[in-house]
Amino acid sequence: MNQFIANKRIMILFCVTGILCFGLIAGCSKVADDFPDVVSCVVTVTDNGSPVEGVFVQIETVPRTNSLAVVAKTDTQGTAVMQTQLGTFSKLGVPVGKLVMVLTKVHKVPDFKSVEEREKMTYLQAKAYSTEMKVRRAKMPLIIPLPLTDSQTSPLTMDAVSGNSIRWNVALEEYRKK
Repeated sequence: MNQFIANKRIMILFCVTGILCFGLIAGCSKVADDFPDVVSCVVTVTDNGSPVEGVFVQIETVPRTNSLAVVAKTDTQGTAVMQTQLGTFSKLGVPVGKLVMVLTKVHKVPDFKSVEEREKMTYLQAKAYSTEMKVRRAKMPLIIPLPLTDSQTSPLTMDAVSGNSIRWNVALEEYRKK
């Protein structure tokens, strides 16, 4: 189960990174006619009062709008400035309406082989190494409580109202107790 969660997180990470990179390459000087109204939104993620760096924050509209991507990553202060993207167009903020937040952070597993050793691996050795890395990652405790990693189970919901900026604080320890 933990391996499935880790694989899901990695896929989300790659998708979010790809969406953000595509937006940067394509340029964002204009806005699409059907771009939603947005309000500024800053998310802060802490764990027992300490900021959590490197959390991918994804916000979805309810009901979900597949063409929208609302993503950001927390900095060293645990803060993420949300950005909405529609195709090649983007604006800082989140769409007005009902929203649900999903958090993702994958453990960085230290390599147990040097770069030189990894470069000399055969296909089968590399596959075994990858499997071992997944096993090691799966044994690590979850950084983000499980309910917060899926939009179907996340209790992190909010109604964004036009004209009101949002400051969304998430204390992870509160969701470990539930």
